[in-house]
Amino acid sequence: MNHVVLVGFMGSGKSTVGPLLAERLGRPFTDLDARIERESGAAVAEIFAREGEAGFRARESAALTRVMAEEPQVVAVGGGAPLADENWRRMREANVVVALLAEPQTLAGRLQGSLHRPLLREGVPAAIERLLPARLARYREADLVLDTDGRSAAAVASAIQDALPDGALHRVAVPVHGRGHEVVVGRRLQHLAGPALRHAGVQGTVVIASDASIAAQHAAPLKAAVEAAGLRTACYALPAGETAKTIGAVTDFYRFLAGAGVDRQGAILALGGGAVGDACGFVAATWLRGVPLLQVPTTLLAMVDSSIGGKNGINLEDGKNLVGTIHQPCGILDDITHLATLPDRAYRASWAEVIKSAIIADTNLFDVLARGASPARSRDGEYLGRVIAATCAIKARVVAADPFEAGERAILNYGHTVGHALEAALGYGSLAHGEAVAWGMQVAADLSWRSGRCPESVVRAQEQMLRDYGLLDRPPRVDPARVFAAMRHDKKAQDGEVRWVLLTGIGHAEYGCRVPFEDVERSVAAVLA
Repeated sequence: MNHVVLVGFMGSGKSTVGPLLAERLGRPFTDLDARIERESGAAVAEIFAREGEAGFRARESAALTRVMAEEPQVVAVGGGAPLADENWRRMREANVVVALLAEPQTLAGRLQGSLHRPLLREGVPAAIERLLPARLARYREADLVLDTDGRSAAAVASAIQDALPDGALHRVAVPVHGRGHEVVVGRRLQHLAGPALRHAGVQGTVVIASDASIAAQHAAPLKAAVEAAGLRTACYALPAGETAKTIGAVTDFYRFLAGAGVDRQGAILALGGGAVGDACGFVAATWLRGVPLLQVPTTLLAMVDSSIGGKNGINLEDGKNLVGTIHQPCGILDDITHLATLPDRAYRASWAEVIKSAIIADTNLFDVLARGASPARSRDGEYLGRVIAATCAIKARVVAADPFEAGERAILNYGHTVGHALEAALGYGSLAHGEAVAWGMQVAADLSWRSGRCPESVVRAQEQMLRDYGLLDRPPRVDPARVFAAMRHDKKAQDGEVRWVLLTGIGHAEYGCRVPFEDVERSVAAVLA
């Protein structure tokens, strides 16, 4: 990580825990108030007396900006520092924020005799009663929230060390109106799950839903971390793969929730790939007319695509994702460590969605990907963090502008018209979703060129990148008539005619395109021959 930032009310233990934690991590420790005093040559109380609280807060913000630009360290900030939105943004940017909490009576006992604190001039109990309620809401937004009541400073420092993510965090805001949330990308993020659920108002049972294989690899530490946050858990095993996205599987899930007594104070935690996330999203949207959902995707595909945007779908024999809802999650934790155990085929197929995002919306990301096939193949953590965050930012931007898929969001379906049709024609599971999308992208790119929207060089550039990332190995053997029949069920079709997402150049696409069916036949034949 960059910095570990300790926040909390006066007396919560930041200045005591901070040096111990810094020693454990082998980092410097900075007490922001002490830094302000050293730089100004005056005690905090003197600054308050001379410049008022507004003057002190200005110095505090300036000092925080300087400290955040320094080498990684443990930083303890004053109790009021997090309240300013800009301060909070600086504290969280690539850093881990840890809130230390204590009961009012505990704080009062620790603060007795603290006459040097200017905000305690009215008396300790009165100051706590006046200031603490307004600050608690911000403290509870921290990545990690620890109760310090009855715990030694050494025990608190040890608990923080054990719960810290490994390395810097990337944060991507998904500012959907009324349902804003965040994607956090990093390593070893399980301990962020409990605070994220608590911040969403969850107090009841959290059902961790996954398939048996994924649960065996990743569920135990996540379950322990959620329970450490004071929440009850139950685990549910979904069928593997697309079988989880059937009416029968969803009905079984409902029965489990009923038996577990999950009410509106409960939540569902989706631990798995896109199929798990889709099934959990649909169930979370419909159980008791909606309960919170936390997405913890375990595949690259789910991290950059299906977990973002709230869309979920259930498959019918007539087509994929024909029954669904839009239900935004309360948060998304993209833990890169999960990708270490992802099978090669699934990992390789996932890059289709990353490449898709770049080619429709971000020339800079396309350039990064053009140089990054080697670190991608080796699953380099730093490269993955940067690329996943950039890809998530593209989808978050589009979703925020069109949360209910009324217009611009259709651009994200580039390659999916033929991709979904291939999956349906071949039978779900025969072709990995990313593999199908890659072939669908090539058909869409060829169609873009045939319709005069982009030069042939764009088609070739996309093809080269897909091949560099291990896609487009062998065209699937499929009857084109079955593909065309499946396309008629495409959700973007209007009056039985498919509306296409087509390229106008690298980083630029348009949606709602109508093209002659003869051109579609030629492109499908050219790409899938």
